[in-house]
Amino acid sequence: MTIGGKIVSFFPLFYLLCVLGFMGQMLKDFHYYQILVLVGIIYLMPLIFHRLHFMFFPFKDGYWILSEKKYNPWWASHMFQFPFIACPWIESLLHFVPGLYSLWLRCWGSKIGKNVYWTPRVEIVDRGLMEVGHNVVVGHISGFCSHMVADIDGKPALVVKKIILGDRVFVGADTQMGPGANVPPKTKLKPKTRLYWRGEWRETDS
Repeated sequence: MTIGGKIVSFFPLFYLLCVLGFMGQMLKDFHYYQILVLVGIIYLMPLIFHRLHFMFFPFKDGYWILSEKKYNPWWASHMFQFPFIACPWIESLLHFVPGLYSLWLRCWGSKIGKNVYWTPRVEIVDRGLMEVGHNVVVGHISGFCSHMVADIDGKPALVVKKIILGDRVFVGADTQMGPGANVPPKTKLKPKTRLYWRGEWRETDS
Protein backbone atom coordinates (compact mmCIF):
# COMPACT_ATOMS: atom_id res chain seq x y z
CA MET A 1 0.00 0.00 0.00
CA THR A 2 1.26 3.49 -0.84
CA ILE A 3 1.76 6.26 1.73
CA GLY A 4 -1.41 7.95 0.46
CA GLY A 5 -3.34 4.73 0.96
CA LYS A 6 -2.05 4.37 4.51
CA ILE A 7 -2.96 7.96 5.36
CA VAL A 8 -6.52 7.68 4.06
CA SER A 9 -6.94 4.47 6.09
CA PHE A 10 -7.16 6.68 9.18
CA PHE A 11 -10.26 8.50 7.89
CA PRO A 12 -12.76 6.26 9.75
CA LEU A 13 -10.96 6.98 13.04
CA PHE A 14 -10.81 10.71 12.23
CA TYR A 15 -14.53 10.65 11.45
CA LEU A 16 -15.37 8.88 14.70
CA LEU A 17 -13.33 11.36 16.74
CA CYS A 18 -15.04 14.29 15.03
CA VAL A 19 -18.51 12.91 15.75
CA LEU A 20 -17.74 12.01 19.37
CA GLY A 21 -15.88 15.28 19.93
CA PHE A 22 -18.78 17.37 18.70
CA MET A 23 -21.26 15.35 20.75
CA GLY A 24 -19.11 15.99 23.81
CA GLN A 25 -19.17 19.71 23.05
CA MET A 26 -22.97 19.58 22.77
CA LEU A 27 -23.23 18.08 26.24
CA LYS A 28 -21.19 20.93 27.69
CA ASP A 29 -22.99 23.80 25.98
CA PHE A 30 -26.10 22.74 24.04
CA HIS A 31 -27.74 24.84 21.33
CA TYR A 32 -30.46 23.57 19.01
CA TYR A 33 -28.57 24.50 15.85
CA GLN A 34 -25.88 22.03 16.89
CA ILE A 35 -28.22 19.19 15.98
CA LEU A 36 -28.05 20.29 12.33
CA VAL A 37 -24.28 20.58 12.55
CA LEU A 38 -24.04 17.07 13.97
CA VAL A 39 -26.22 15.69 11.17
CA GLY A 40 -23.97 17.49 8.70
CA ILE A 41 -20.86 15.92 10.19
CA ILE A 42 -22.39 12.45 10.21
CA TYR A 43 -23.71 12.45 6.65
CA LEU A 44 -22.00 15.20 4.69
CA MET A 45 -18.39 15.08 5.87
CA PRO A 46 -17.61 11.67 4.28
CA LEU A 47 -19.50 12.68 1.13
CA ILE A 48 -17.60 15.97 0.78
CA PHE A 49 -14.27 14.19 1.24
CA HIS A 50 -15.32 11.67 -1.42
CA ARG A 51 -16.35 14.34 -3.93
CA LEU A 52 -13.20 16.42 -3.43
CA HIS A 53 -10.98 13.36 -3.71
CA PHE A 54 -12.78 12.24 -6.88
CA MET A 55 -12.11 15.64 -8.49
CA PHE A 56 -8.36 15.03 -8.26
CA PHE A 57 -8.26 11.22 -8.36
CA PRO A 58 -11.16 9.99 -10.52
CA PHE A 59 -11.53 6.28 -11.20
CA LYS A 60 -13.63 4.15 -13.54
CA ASP A 61 -14.24 0.46 -14.08
CA GLY A 62 -10.99 -1.47 -14.10
CA TYR A 63 -8.59 -3.46 -11.97
CA TRP A 64 -5.52 -2.88 -9.85
CA ILE A 65 -2.82 -5.48 -9.20
CA LEU A 66 -2.57 -5.54 -5.41
CA SER A 67 1.17 -6.28 -5.34
CA GLU A 68 2.01 -3.10 -7.28
CA LYS A 69 2.97 0.05 -5.36
CA LYS A 70 0.40 2.22 -7.08
CA TYR A 71 -2.11 4.56 -5.49
CA ASN A 72 -5.64 3.17 -5.77
CA PRO A 73 -8.29 5.93 -5.65
CA TRP A 74 -11.02 3.34 -5.05
CA TRP A 75 -9.46 2.59 -1.66
CA ALA A 76 -9.94 6.19 -0.54
CA SER A 77 -13.56 6.12 -1.68
CA HIS A 78 -14.03 2.90 0.30
CA MET A 79 -12.60 4.52 3.43
CA PHE A 80 -14.92 7.53 3.07
CA GLN A 81 -17.88 5.12 2.89
CA PHE A 82 -16.58 3.00 5.77
CA PRO A 83 -18.77 4.63 8.49
CA PHE A 84 -21.96 3.67 6.62
CA ILE A 85 -20.71 0.15 5.93
CA ALA A 86 -19.75 -0.39 9.57
CA CYS A 87 -22.94 1.23 10.93
CA PRO A 88 -25.66 0.59 8.31
CA TRP A 89 -28.41 1.82 10.62
CA ILE A 90 -27.17 5.40 10.06
CA GLU A 91 -27.92 5.12 6.36
CA SER A 92 -31.18 3.26 6.96
CA LEU A 93 -32.63 6.41 8.52
CA LEU A 94 -32.57 8.05 5.08
CA HIS A 95 -35.33 5.68 3.93
CA PHE A 96 -37.85 7.47 6.15
CA VAL A 97 -37.97 10.33 3.62
CA PRO A 98 -39.28 9.24 0.18
CA GLY A 99 -36.68 9.69 -2.53
CA LEU A 100 -33.90 10.69 -0.16
CA TYR A 101 -31.92 7.45 -0.46
CA SER A 102 -31.88 7.73 -4.27
CA LEU A 103 -30.68 11.34 -3.94
CA TRP A 104 -28.01 10.15 -1.50
CA LEU A 105 -26.67 7.65 -4.04
CA ARG A 106 -26.69 10.28 -6.80
CA CYS A 107 -24.58 12.53 -4.61
CA TRP A 108 -21.98 9.76 -4.38
CA GLY A 109 -21.88 9.50 -8.17
CA SER A 110 -24.42 6.80 -9.07
CA LYS A 111 -27.05 7.23 -11.79
CA ILE A 112 -30.46 6.54 -10.26
CA GLY A 113 -33.74 6.86 -12.17
CA LYS A 114 -37.17 8.00 -11.01
CA ASN A 115 -39.56 6.04 -8.80
CA VAL A 116 -36.99 3.63 -7.44
CA TYR A 117 -38.05 1.83 -4.25
CA TRP A 118 -35.33 0.63 -1.90
CA THR A 119 -36.29 -1.48 1.08
CA PRO A 120 -34.67 -0.13 4.28
CA ARG A 121 -32.19 -2.99 4.69
CA VAL A 122 -30.70 -2.89 1.19
CA GLU A 123 -26.90 -2.76 1.34
CA ILE A 124 -24.85 -0.95 -1.31
CA VAL A 125 -21.13 -1.15 -0.61
CA ASP A 126 -19.97 1.07 -3.49
CA ARG A 127 -22.38 3.98 -3.47
CA GLY A 128 -20.95 5.67 -6.56
CA LEU A 129 -20.93 2.59 -8.78
CA MET A 130 -24.62 1.91 -9.43
CA GLU A 131 -26.67 2.62 -12.55
CA VAL A 132 -30.38 2.09 -11.95
CA GLY A 133 -33.24 2.81 -14.35
CA HIS A 134 -36.75 4.10 -13.72
CA ASN A 135 -39.47 2.29 -11.73
CA VAL A 136 -37.16 -0.27 -10.15
CA VAL A 137 -38.01 -2.20 -6.96
CA VAL A 138 -35.20 -3.61 -4.82
CA GLY A 139 -36.25 -6.29 -2.34
CA HIS A 140 -35.47 -6.88 1.33
CA ILE A 141 -31.84 -7.45 2.45
CA SER A 142 -30.50 -7.39 -1.12
CA GLY A 143 -26.82 -6.54 -1.46
CA PHE A 144 -24.74 -4.87 -4.17
CA CYS A 145 -20.95 -4.83 -4.16
CA SER A 146 -19.16 -3.39 -7.19
CA HIS A 147 -15.72 -4.67 -6.24
CA MET A 148 -14.00 -7.98 -5.56
CA VAL A 149 -10.54 -9.54 -5.47
CA ALA A 150 -9.87 -11.87 -8.38
CA ASP A 151 -6.94 -13.67 -9.97
CA ILE A 152 -5.73 -11.85 -13.10
CA ASP A 153 -2.70 -13.21 -14.96
CA GLY A 154 -1.79 -15.22 -11.89
CA LYS A 155 -1.82 -12.18 -9.59
CA PRO A 156 -4.43 -11.05 -7.03
CA ALA A 157 -6.16 -7.94 -8.29
CA LEU A 158 -8.93 -5.63 -7.13
CA VAL A 159 -11.68 -5.59 -9.75
CA VAL A 160 -14.07 -2.61 -9.84
CA LYS A 161 -17.04 -2.55 -12.21
CA LYS A 162 -20.39 -0.75 -12.08
CA ILE A 163 -23.64 -2.68 -11.39
CA ILE A 164 -26.47 -1.92 -13.83
CA LEU A 165 -30.23 -2.41 -13.38
CA GLY A 166 -32.49 -1.52 -16.32
CA ASP A 167 -35.90 0.16 -16.24
CA ARG A 168 -38.73 -1.66 -14.43
CA VAL A 169 -36.47 -4.31 -12.92
CA PHE A 170 -37.80 -6.14 -9.88
CA VAL A 171 -35.09 -7.47 -7.56
CA GLY A 172 -36.31 -10.27 -5.31
CA ALA A 173 -35.46 -10.40 -1.61
CA ASP A 174 -31.98 -11.50 -0.55
CA THR A 175 -30.52 -11.02 -4.03
CA GLN A 176 -26.75 -10.53 -4.18
CA MET A 177 -24.89 -8.84 -7.05
CA GLY A 178 -21.19 -8.41 -7.67
CA PRO A 179 -19.08 -6.19 -9.94
CA GLY A 180 -20.30 -6.01 -13.52
CA ALA A 181 -23.76 -7.49 -12.83
CA ASN A 182 -26.11 -6.30 -15.56
CA VAL A 183 -29.89 -6.84 -15.46
CA PRO A 184 -31.87 -5.86 -18.62
CA PRO A 185 -35.10 -3.85 -18.44
CA LYS A 186 -38.38 -5.43 -17.29
CA THR A 187 -36.62 -8.36 -15.65
CA LYS A 188 -38.06 -9.97 -12.52
CA LEU A 189 -35.39 -11.65 -10.42
CA LYS A 190 -36.39 -14.43 -8.06
CA PRO A 191 -35.49 -14.16 -4.34
CA LYS A 192 -31.94 -15.24 -3.52
CA THR A 193 -30.69 -14.60 -7.07
CA ARG A 194 -26.89 -14.52 -7.28
CA LEU A 195 -25.10 -12.49 -9.96
CA TYR A 196 -21.39 -12.21 -9.34
CA TRP A 197 -18.46 -10.89 -11.40
CA ARG A 198 -19.57 -10.18 -14.99
CA GLY A 199 -22.92 -11.75 -14.15
CA GLU A 200 -25.57 -10.94 -16.72
CA TRP A 201 -29.09 -12.23 -16.18
CA ARG A 202 -30.41 -14.41 -19.01
CA GLU A 203 -33.79 -16.01 -19.57
CA THR A 204 -32.25 -19.41 -18.81
CA ASP A 205 -31.35 -18.18 -15.31
CA SER A 206 -34.99 -18.14 -14.22
